[in-house]
Amino acid sequence: MPNLNHINRQPPGGIAMPADVLAAPMQRATALSGLSRSGIYRAAAEGKIRLLKAGRTTLVDMGTVRSFLAALPTARIGTGKAA
Repeated sequence: MPNLNHINRQPPGGIAMPADVLAAPMQRATALSGLSRSGIYRAAAEGKIRLLKAGRTTLVDMGTVRSFLAALPTARIGTGKAA
């Protein structure tokens, strides 16, 4: 019998690693991604993040969130001092 312990692994604290999560309810998706609820809905309206319905629950497709985040530009952080 194969060892399937790696499939449901969770770190201390009980939150699965984002790469392991296929879809998440909105509250968990915001915590995992760092995006705000309105940011997720805005990206979904633009077709960049996919939302799913399971009964009354709205789930966020975390694969599309990962793709969305990977496509964002790199932040340019300066020293804040005039040259």
